[in-house]
Amino acid sequence: MLSRRQILLAATATTAFAQQPRKQNVLLFLTDQESARLPGPVRTPNRDRLRNAGVDFSNAFCNTPQCSPARSAILSGLYPHKAGVLTNVDGSSLGKGLPSSRPTIGTLFKSAGYSTGYFGKWHLGGGDDLTPFGFTHSALNGSDTKVVQAAAAWIREQKQPWMAIVSILNPHHIYSIPKEVEHTKLREGVRKPASDLRDLAAKPTEQMEFVEKDQGRQTRAFTQEQWLKYRSFYCTLVEEADACLGTVLSAVDLANTTVVYSTDHGDQLGEHGLPYKGPFMYEELLRIPLTIAGPGARSVAGRKDELVMQADYAPTLAGLAGLRWKTETDGVDLTKPGPAREHLFLEYYAKQKWKNPIRTIRTRRFKFNWYNSGHQELYDLRADPHETRNLAADPAHAVRKRDFEAKLNAWRAPIS
Repeated sequence: MLSRRQILLAATATTAFAQQPRKQNVLLFLTDQESARLPGPVRTPNRDRLRNAGVDFSNAFCNTPQCSPARSAILSGLYPHKAGVLTNVDGSSLGKGLPSSRPTIGTLFKSAGYSTGYFGKWHLGGGDDLTPFGFTHSALNGSDTKVVQAAAAWIREQKQPWMAIVSILNPHHIYSIPKEVEHTKLREGVRKPASDLRDLAAKPTEQMEFVEKDQGRQTRAFTQEQWLKYRSFYCTLVEEADACLGTVLSAVDLANTTVVYSTDHGDQLGEHGLPYKGPFMYEELLRIPLTIAGPGARSVAGRKDELVMQADYAPTLAGLAGLRWKTETDGVDLTKPGPAREHLFLEYYAKQKWKNPIRTIRTRRFKFNWYNSGHQELYDLRADPHETRNLAADPAHAVRKRDFEAKLNAWRAPIS
């Protein structure tokens, strides 16, 4: 028979255990090349489900409009140049992979006792074994359909708290538009680009060089109807990505899982006569979707209209799970109160092996791009949301431009 003291000790232990907060599962779902500035209506019921259950950010930006360096910022919480990934990591590019010694979202959650999984596009070097980056399970190859099915199956098997990153390819398949354009049907409500190639006359010459010598050649002769088909096809790819999100969400209990939805960077969508991505820093490329849903969403609601960037993701994912990002970061934990940023610093290094460094400062109203070549762009986004009037040579903005130059130089020196 238990003594009174034993009964009291047992009751105390039971109460203490019951009061311990349950660790939240965390899902980071990434698309590839999804702009926040979509050119027409899309049907995204699964994304809508997250929006309705969470917080949709209105001013989220990629740290750089390229796959590998943007992903390095997401994983490490650092600016790409500090993470060591300046440009894309593949045989045709100049990029170097993310160092396995670099703390990542995976290593943080693994050390906290989470089961960690990575599914789909990695693009950060190091082969298929992601154990050094903190992921105890990874499945990197296959179509988007196979990737999300594998992720959903793994999630259903987990008994302990888990953290998963699911990274699909769409709408990156926009690169197949040259062969798809003639078979693509125009979608109702898709808008034509607000500007065309004529707009590049007052822009840095690198942008026209992209059209003449790089991937811009594929669409240089596009008619207005073909650009509408480009944008229609893109909207269809966004809907296909949403279907993949639905497959993963079918395995997720939102009552105890915080879901973060985002992408690596946007797509130029034919604005200024430009496709895909390249040496330019327009809003279509830089503005990205970011939605946070689930138990942790309430903690970030007050910051949904602030300027946020991908380097914020790592410390914020930690905060959403009740953890603390313990290493250096250029981001902020959006679950913690703090002053709103006045500006963001963004960067670009090279298009494959074509070095074309750019430094950018983005405030709520202005954007200033400074190319290593000396070319500059200054846009008043309130008066000119489509970025058609380059004010860099306007004497009325000389003081503002000098201030932006000083801030960029204080942030980092020109990129060699």
